[in-house]
Amino acid sequence: MKPVNRSLFSYLRETAEQCPEKRLLSDGERWLHASETLEIAARIAAALHEMGIQRGDAVAFRCKRTVGAALMIFGLRAAGAFVLLMDPRQEVSETLAATETPISARFWIEQESDTAFLVTSREGDAVSCRLNLFSLPSALWNHSDTSGDYPAFVIFTSGTTGKSKAVVLSDSNLVNNLLDSHPLGDYRQENLALCALPLHHVFGLVLLAGIAVLGYDMCIPAETDVESLLAVIARQRLTRMNGVPSLYQALAAKCDAYDISSMRSGFIGGSPMTEKQYTDTENKLGMTLIPVYGMSECIGISCGSVAMPLSLRAHSVGRFYPMNIGKILREDGTEAELMEEGEICVTGPARMLGYYGQMMPRDELLHTGDMGYVDADGYLYVTGRKKNIIIRNGNNLSPRRIEEALLALPGIREAVVVGLQDEQQGEVPAAMLVADSETAAPEPKLNKNELPVCYHYVDAIPLTASGKPDLLRIREVLTRCRNG
Repeated sequence: MKPVNRSLFSYLRETAEQCPEKRLLSDGERWLHASETLEIAARIAAALHEMGIQRGDAVAFRCKRTVGAALMIFGLRAAGAFVLLMDPRQEVSETLAATETPISARFWIEQESDTAFLVTSREGDAVSCRLNLFSLPSALWNHSDTSGDYPAFVIFTSGTTGKSKAVVLSDSNLVNNLLDSHPLGDYRQENLALCALPLHHVFGLVLLAGIAVLGYDMCIPAETDVESLLAVIARQRLTRMNGVPSLYQALAAKCDAYDISSMRSGFIGGSPMTEKQYTDTENKLGMTLIPVYGMSECIGISCGSVAMPLSLRAHSVGRFYPMNIGKILREDGTEAELMEEGEICVTGPARMLGYYGQMMPRDELLHTGDMGYVDADGYLYVTGRKKNIIIRNGNNLSPRRIEEALLALPGIREAVVVGLQDEQQGEVPAAMLVADSETAAPEPKLNKNELPVCYHYVDAIPLTASGKPDLLRIREVLTRCRNG
């Protein structure tokens, strides 16, 4: 298979022209056909162009997980905008300023409701315009440029320094990842996919791109509590999904009251599971869970398949995607032997263009910071991390950021945060503190995922011989503290 160079909008237009009545998008109640989806995207593109948004303009979009947001993403890309996908829980200005290389955006888009958006110019006089997606005037938008190699999206990810990294992706990154995974992930045109993931997360974005590239249908339900998700699966007879282990386990715990027999398979990744957890979850849901390994910087690195032996699914993350070049490198940069642990490095058409302000040569290997090995059958195993990141429910958390939030509190003199293994969430943060006095659990300014599960006060942080925090001893103490 050779990489392709095409835009998402060209795929959406092709799908709509070939199968205009095919269902593509739903909120769990109403479905939009391919022709309707294309028409709304074209109307959005024309309206944005009328406001002054040109090809390549950076547009910051606080992206909620709704059908309206999905349509706005297609419209922005139809207009050729460079879309900065923002966590809707965070302020745009703070997100843009907190990156390792600060980013400016000509326009900001806020979502007022599922279908109503506020577009604001950030150059000169602030000019605001409200767009209602279902009342825009008709427009013919046939953007002739079908190239997919230009910067299309920024995904913001936590870095080990506490500064966010702005990952630059192209349409082609998304397209080629989908084409690579198509024969492995049980993707079919008749699939009805559930999207329960944020659209500003790469896992959710690639699922959205798939309705254009692979032509399956996708449901983005209005509510994402477990019962609502199970109800929409049963009502719409959905067949596949993407998710992290904690989501699948939560569905499995409450699925008895719902008929979810339509579900066939789903990609699972983000954090490890034990073999028992894996098999119990599969059996309870009655579906095949396919391990997938990737990151914002390289959307798909490796993947299992529906034919992957059951005995491997809880341990291996499959084989490198066919179009990827994957290597296991030793500390000295030489390639490791089979079964020898080293750093997982990869390049290919799904690898990012680079970080904002620092593009990468096309053939340069991405050093993932993850450790692993490849067996004699070509299966990849992830054994740990070289970089200091905590992965909780599929979200990358920066210990440094959590530590800084704790140190900002009165009376906290030292703080060390480490990740502890958790059966449900993969990993959870825990904190060791040196404080003027022991108090109740502190209340740092952090989101829910970042809040430590336990705090342990000490007179002094244990140190290694070199004077650095002894993370092994700290982790042992905090594990005992949590298990208490």
